[in-house]
Amino acid sequence: MSPYRTTTGLTSHAPQNESELLPWWARIAPLALVVLALAVDLPTPGAFSGDVFLILSSMIAACVYALRAVVRVAVLNSLAGLVLLFGKHLSSDGRHAVVDYIAMVVLAWATVPLSRLRLSLRRRLQGAERVAESAQRAVLPPVRAWWGKTWIAVRYEAASAAASVGGDLYAAEHTPYGVRLLIGDVRGKGLNAIPGVAALVGSFHEAAHHTPTLPELARHLDEAVSRHTRETASVSGGSDVDGEHFITAAIAQIPDDGTEVRLISRGHCPAFLVSEDALRVWEPEHAGLPLGLGELDTGPWQDESRPFGPGHLLLLCTDGLLEARDADGRFYTPGEDLRQCWRDGPPAVVERLAGAVHTHTDGVLADDLALVAVTRVEHAPSGGKASP
Repeated sequence: MSPYRTTTGLTSHAPQNESELLPWWARIAPLALVVLALAVDLPTPGAFSGDVFLILSSMIAACVYALRAVVRVAVLNSLAGLVLLFGKHLSSDGRHAVVDYIAMVVLAWATVPLSRLRLSLRRRLQGAERVAESAQRAVLPPVRAWWGKTWIAVRYEAASAAASVGGDLYAAEHTPYGVRLLIGDVRGKGLNAIPGVAALVGSFHEAAHHTPTLPELARHLDEAVSRHTRETASVSGGSDVDGEHFITAAIAQIPDDGTEVRLISRGHCPAFLVSEDALRVWEPEHAGLPLGLGELDTGPWQDESRPFGPGHLLLLCTDGLLEARDADGRFYTPGEDLRQCWRDGPPAVVERLAGAVHTHTDGVLADDLALVAVTRVEHAPSGGKASP
């Protein structure tokens, strides 16, 4: 991720070129089967026929090639069948050989309309995927990478392969009170969690500009989540039961010209602060209950502050990072990776940690993953490199 990009957020899940998704053997299999048919059939005595390899060649071509290539393979198989027919089978098997050849040609050319059907369905699927991705990007829109001297990078991966957005969320706004960041985790994951994500993120984008303190902002978001829960239950005909729906969240605030960062946590996992002095796990003393359960929290809602000068880095994450397990059940710990990459800036941090999680879990994410890294620099970038 370039440090000079203007936005950060969801990476593209647009469909790749089909040829890039195919293993190498699938691309060469149709031609290899034609060669195999000729090499095995002609020197083999008896009634053995290579037509089965030619039919299989056309079938695989229909599954992996574009339409013109499928037609070429059908032509090639028809010609190869003629070579086998006149080179061996016509003299030894007569009428049966002719019938077998005609059947092979019919099956080979039948793959052409089947290929057209496959390509038509694929185009429809790609269109649906593009619409779905646009809708999901509307739920989690891109975040500006730079606000003055504040440098932000976001990395998001849904555990579900069917969606770009799952149950985790992030948001950022530049407000009269400084840059405000939100990270959260909806109870549950996958497509069913997206309405909760949309409700909270939409409320944050508006309320962040009008609530002077983080506790007030947290209470506003708690009411938004509770209202969304009641409305969802009313529409679905269910009952509004406390505890059925909640969202863990952390909200951070970095003043434009301050030397501190403020944080309020509502049942969310800890944050990390890194500087030249040390790497510290920031686990607030007053974590509070998750958003949506505010009526059960009678205690004061408090935020906390920590020093945050130029060069310091704050990492907000979801439990997709801290609860990632390897094959032996060991949790991933980001400390060592953070120590090695935090000086390289937020984009390098989120990329390094996401890659480390994939390595730790052998590429299998059991939960959604959201990372927000932010730092302050000495001078705001103006086309040149910012100095940390």
